[in-house]
Amino acid sequence: MSNATSNAGLVNFSQAVDRLDSSGENWVMFETRFKGAMRAQKVWKHFTGQAVKPKDDSPELEAWQEKEDLASHLLMQKLPDSILAKYLLRPSVAQKWSGIVSEFTSKSMLMRNNL
Repeated sequence: MSNATSNAGLVNFSQAVDRLDSSGENWVMFETRFKGAMRAQKVWKHFTGQAVKPKDDSPELEAWQEKEDLASHLLMQKLPDSILAKYLLRPSVAQKWSGIVSEFTSKSMLMRNNL
């Protein structure tokens, strides 16, 4: 992917995916749009844990780390500070995402039950 294509994709992501609301009110649509955007950026496997970190001496480590960093950056852009602070110290994007999914799926279910 060229830098121009990559930059255009990031601009589209910024505009297409709203920030997650800390109440979870927009979780269902956020999750749907965020997954699509991460697939388009070719980093979704980092969220699912399918992109396994190569060994430290592996030639693939640098490329893996670049995608992990991009995935982390994109996620952090769309989280409110209070949510980011909860998950910031988790060592991988997959671990951060797993915690966020658990928390907001529960919040979303509670909101539906209270309707």
